[in-house]
Amino acid sequence: MRVLTVAALLCLALPAAGAFEEMELGISSMAMGGTGVIFDGVQGVLWNPAAAAGIRRATFTVSGKLPYTNIDFTTAGIDGGTGVSDNWSIAGSARWFGGELYNEQILAVTAAGNLTRDLSLGIQPVVSRVAIENGVSSYGSAAAFSVNAGFRVTMYDRWAFAAAVKNPFESRIGNSGEYMHRQMDAGLSYEPATGVVTAFALSRDFRGTRVRAGGSLPLGPLTVFAGAISGPAVLTGGFTAKVQGVETSYAVQTHPELNLSHSFGVTYAF
Repeated sequence: MRVLTVAALLCLALPAAGAFEEMELGISSMAMGGTGVIFDGVQGVLWNPAAAAGIRRATFTVSGKLPYTNIDFTTAGIDGGTGVSDNWSIAGSARWFGGELYNEQILAVTAAGNLTRDLSLGIQPVVSRVAIENGVSSYGSAAAFSVNAGFRVTMYDRWAFAAAVKNPFESRIGNSGEYMHRQMDAGLSYEPATGVVTAFALSRDFRGTRVRAGGSLPLGPLTVFAGAISGPAVLTGGFTAKVQGVETSYAVQTHPELNLSHSFGVTYAF
């Protein structure tokens, strides 16, 4: 019965998904409608490699996502980074998704730097592995190598524009004849006051173009988030609480047919 349930959910949740999709995490950005391409710092690294340029102190975050409130789809991740010079930073990321029928793992290393006071660039080699139970797919286990890249520019102190491309060469997954899909993201944000952010982003991949929008509002040690995503239309929300240097985050996302998805994360900067 458990196998049949998981298979049915896969058919509903992933009708047009490819391997290694939506592994970014970054709880705050997920709560803001998945506008992570515009984020700066360790939580935005897998959304946009240029985000690593904003890491000045050694910072680590542990996070997880429970899609559709089903443990078989759990995504777990860890991200960490530190500054290595006045202008350059490095970061590392690892992800695990899935259960016994289907699982994916990725390992990424990111190097990013501030070329000017307002412009940062990042590059990110990624090793990915997917394993599917025999009989479910043409490949039981396969690996792929890809490279992601992105930039972020601050304009007039309050505005920021960023863009990133994932897997621009559409790497082949093992010998299966299947390929990792290219994804392009671009976003714009406006911050009229510290922590008060409005963000808008577009994502383009093999499924088409998705519109993402979100905002944040700080309330003392608590920051609340809300957002929306098109195709399919979903709503997002969440919060971040910072106490004694430890930042705890939560995000929730709706789905037109399935249960809510919940995400949690803890971040600490040394």
